[in-house]
Amino acid sequence: MPTARLFAVLLLVGLAVPAAAQTAPTTAAPTTFARPELLVEVTWLAANLAARDLRIVDLRPRGYSDGHIPGAVWLDNNDIRNPVAPPTFLPTPRDFATLMGRLGISNTTRVIAYDDRGGIYAARLWWILNHYGHANVALLNGGWTTWTANHLAANTEVPSPAVAAFTVKAGTVGVATADDVKAAINNKNVRLIDGRTQGEIDGKDLRGIKRGGYIESSIPVYWEDTLEPTLRTFKSPAEIAALWRGKGVGPADHVTVYCQIGMRASHDLFTLALLGHDLTKLRNYYGAWEEWGNRDDTPIKSRD
Repeated sequence: MPTARLFAVLLLVGLAVPAAAQTAPTTAAPTTFARPELLVEVTWLAANLAARDLRIVDLRPRGYSDGHIPGAVWLDNNDIRNPVAPPTFLPTPRDFATLMGRLGISNTTRVIAYDDRGGIYAARLWWILNHYGHANVALLNGGWTTWTANHLAANTEVPSPAVAAFTVKAGTVGVATADDVKAAINNKNVRLIDGRTQGEIDGKDLRGIKRGGYIESSIPVYWEDTLEPTLRTFKSPAEIAALWRGKGVGPADHVTVYCQIGMRASHDLFTLALLGHDLTKLRNYYGAWEEWGNRDDTPIKSRD
């Protein structure tokens, strides 16, 4: 081939490559959370403890009386799920409004929830508040673990907030029933997520429930995989996005999550909210495995 012709061919090829690359689809890893307001850092909270219309809620199962964040009220996580109220297992709107009012939470209150396990308890309060129409709620990133690691103030004083008026409104993040989950099995329009341990999925860890195993077509996404192991803070947006995208869950998907009693599921849903997923497409199967595994009419798969 003559030199001039060869040069012309190589030039055309060289020009074609960048053009093709420009049209190829790319997905950039996020550098920030789509909803950064859902997380509060300990340094910010320490500087804003006296902020007007702010309520800090401690959801640790134990330890509150030994020391807590100044001004924090304690909430028993069991009070926001009714184990004998199928099909939703939710407290009634009236009961929930009374509970929030007793904590001094009104419809204008900014709620900051924390625990000592990376948000597993706090996320359930985030979920149910959003379900009942109160979106002004965030998790303390790292919770009590990061708070104490930074040697921030703590005391044993128990606040007595004035009873507030809280009105339940139409919310965003939904609740799923057992019938909804049955309809989601092998449904290409719903991503069914299992937030439990591998031992529970394998049916080896029953946790007092009659039947073990997993729900067909469910995808395991374990809540602790979104956390840094030491301070229990959330991993980077890129890491959390990679976890969910690697499981085949995209921003436009309808997602229903289950665990044992709705806490780990709430944590999974919270991370999807951080990434910017449409909250109206997210649902928590609140009956969870406690209902599913104790019924005789629910289909269960096993690893046998």
